[in-house]
Amino acid sequence: MQNIIRGMVQVGGTTYRIVRLQPKLYEVVRVLDDAMIGMFQVGRELEVMPKAIDSDSMYQIARAAIREAKTSWIGRLEMVE
Repeated sequence: MQNIIRGMVQVGGTTYRIVRLQPKLYEVVRVLDDAMIGMFQVGRELEVMPKAIDSDSMYQIARAAIREAKTSWIGRLEMVE
């Protein structure tokens, strides 16, 4: 399976590219320097796996991606609001 770019989100004035690695698993890349900053997984709960950013910021980016339909996640939006 190939990686699929799902789109961009902007959080805190920084733009991030959301890339689907496999079903329910997404990579987050900071566009400014093309740096992979972490991953997140959607399912019953949202799980963040930060690499070059703090957990709270990674969670905000993942929430923005879900809210802006950059993921294929189907569930209750109030879980991530």
